[in-house]
Amino acid sequence: MKTPPVAPDYPDVIAALKKAEQMRIEFVANVSHELRTPLTSIKGYTETLLQDLEDGRKPDPEFLKIILKNSNRLLALINDLLDLSAIESGADELHPADLNLMEITQHVIKQLEPFAEAKRTTINVSVDTPKLNADPKRLEQVLTNLIDNAIKYCPNQSTITIQWSHEQNDTVLRVMDNGPGIAEKFLDRLFERFYRLDKGRSREMGGTGLGLSIVKHIMQRHEGSVTVESDVGVGTTFICRFPD
Repeated sequence: MKTPPVAPDYPDVIAALKKAEQMRIEFVANVSHELRTPLTSIKGYTETLLQDLEDGRKPDPEFLKIILKNSNRLLALINDLLDLSAIESGADELHPADLNLMEITQHVIKQLEPFAEAKRTTINVSVDTPKLNADPKRLEQVLTNLIDNAIKYCPNQSTITIQWSHEQNDTVLRVMDNGPGIAEKFLDRLFERFYRLDKGRSREMGGTGLGLSIVKHIMQRHEGSVTVESDVGVGTTFICRFPD
């Protein structure tokens, strides 16, 4: 005698569908807001420049700088949205390779060196395990997002430590800073799309609010994980675990 099929738990299914729909609505609202802000600025300053030209006045170079800044912000946001979509959907396949961790870490630091030097930030690197099999493009993104965040949100003359180690069959990356730290109540939300502790400051620094979400999904694609530990007034550590 065949076992009758188990009936679905309809309340749970309905609750999951409602949650997914609410997340979709919030995501669309967040994207719309993030796009509208720089577009409004670009439109306003462009109209002013056109009016100045019509009235025979010399265009203000500061207006052009503001338009360029907001255009760059829009481009960064769109690139991150497309990237996140490709990672989440699996449309962008991973291409794992055996990577030299010191080499790839130093390469990323070199790209971010001007920003670190501007804030007189010291970056230290420690590599106790030399190799990792991972997608080089995506690993660079993980390192770039985590190190760039540390540089942005730490005060001048801070120290950032990047540490690679091997622990319990995992290759572990730690990005540690001695910045202001993050209160425990905010930690669970850090990897949400568009979540920012200080929205105004994050936008001013050019952040899209998607960097940590991208890191989370890259780690999931590698069957790994990312977590965060922080003490207010002491500093923050992001921990990425890549399974062997």
